[in-house]
Amino acid sequence: MNLTRQLQAIQIQYLEKLPQTLTQIESLAHRLPKSDPGDENWQQLGQLLHKLSGSAGTFGLPALSAQAAKLHRQFEAALLVDGDSYARECHLFISEIETLDTFAELDGIPAKPSADAQDEGSSNNNRPLVSEVWLLEDDADLGSTLISHLQAFNFSARLFTSFTDLIHTFESEQPEVLILDVLLGDEGRSTELLEQSSMLTGASSRLIFISAKDDFTIRLQAASLGAEAFFVKPLDIPRLITRLEQVTARLHAPPERVLIIDDDELLARYYQQLMINANMQVDILHEPDRVIDYLLQNSPDIILMDLQMPDIEGQTLAAVIRQYDQWVGLPIIYLSAEDDPDHQATALNHGADDFLVKPVPDQHLISAVKHKVSRSRQLLELMTKDSLTGLLKHAAIKESIRREWGIAKRKSEIFCVAMLDIDHFKQVNDRFGHAIGDEVIASVATLLRKRLRNTDVLGRYGGEEFVVLMNNCDAVEAKKILENFRQRFQELVFTSEEKQFSATISIGIAEYQPGSDMDADALLINADKAMYTAKETGRNRVIVS
Repeated sequence: MNLTRQLQAIQIQYLEKLPQTLTQIESLAHRLPKSDPGDENWQQLGQLLHKLSGSAGTFGLPALSAQAAKLHRQFEAALLVDGDSYARECHLFISEIETLDTFAELDGIPAKPSADAQDEGSSNNNRPLVSEVWLLEDDADLGSTLISHLQAFNFSARLFTSFTDLIHTFESEQPEVLILDVLLGDEGRSTELLEQSSMLTGASSRLIFISAKDDFTIRLQAASLGAEAFFVKPLDIPRLITRLEQVTARLHAPPERVLIIDDDELLARYYQQLMINANMQVDILHEPDRVIDYLLQNSPDIILMDLQMPDIEGQTLAAVIRQYDQWVGLPIIYLSAEDDPDHQATALNHGADDFLVKPVPDQHLISAVKHKVSRSRQLLELMTKDSLTGLLKHAAIKESIRREWGIAKRKSEIFCVAMLDIDHFKQVNDRFGHAIGDEVIASVATLLRKRLRNTDVLGRYGGEEFVVLMNNCDAVEAKKILENFRQRFQELVFTSEEKQFSATISIGIAEYQPGSDMDADALLINADKAMYTAKETGRNRVIVS
């Protein structure tokens, strides 16, 4: 079933249930004169009106949605009066409640959901996206040098020395990343050539600009074209490589993991289908009091939360989540029919990051979620990952060791920790300089990502030392994988001022066996001892403790 039919099926269920909902609202309203403001009858009526104002618009009934929102505001105001005024307010309120069905009739038969987010994430052009980095650099010598650097880090790279050649090739295919020199000699500025052409229309390639000139106008042009980065010559190669890896990593990023907390089952399912179609993973939680248990078992990238739910308010739930250190930075967006700016501001002060007012246009919802998740992931990377290598920092990898050890112990699985150290690294720095030393360090990280399993956890422990965590993997398999990595690493050729050299690496492995009393700290110590044994017995080898 395609998205439009899925959304239409949910809409039909909503419309079938609507008469029952309106009858329930009218019944509760007729009890108001005999109810005390704030009692259970009042609370239930308020929640139903709030829910109706948010859901009716989503399911194609804007007049009913607007009237429900208006009545909800009147309802809250009626709580503040007493005596004869209270009876009069109730009478007027009931009269208006009884007309709700006419607003539903005014809306007529709702239009079928358009599924306007159906094409989210797909390109509107037919040019295949090839796993390559293309470089536009009119200086052929400099271009060849840059291509060599890119290839040393396992990027498949292609050089173009003229914009004419680039645009001709771009007509049939496009690279994942396009690096463009801004100043192209006789051809002019690449930024202006791109603006004048239709080359980027519908393109999916990510752009990085490099330039010998750095001024605000050039950077503004690059930004208007959607540049992901801007580097000034002479280029800092490790920084360029790191940014390239960040850009390509985002291209291949895992789906956004979304948790919806909403007591409105049909509306939550509607949003869930929209976001699943936009390549997200979406869970729904109808019981807010289970959120902590859910978060302990799952790792959503973002929470979409209704503001008004039975028994608990969204702002209170957000405040509870923020009490836990590990979820202080977890994005939370209120998804509510609340349109009072003061109430929204009050709710945001309790720990949420944004407020979307129902009904939310489909594409707006998807764009907001993807943007929040993307920014959150970038900030998390900056906090936890080493800027040179993109691997986990010292503190983060130590925390990962404890976490992975805990999982292995709980599941009774084999688990390996490996410590790696580049041989004679001080000599590399002394002979070729720290820039080349950084290139060697970054190459270890790049090669680890290329040669190890997707499930392995990688970290830069400090200096030229690295840690690898290999879950559900015994020492024999770990040694086989890391031996392959060691051989590939020693085959890399680094260049400095026309001098070429290679480097080697020593590796120690420690294995955790189910039932063992060895804890995470002991595993790391044993891996470190094995690595030093590899050093003492000749270097450039893998030793298991």
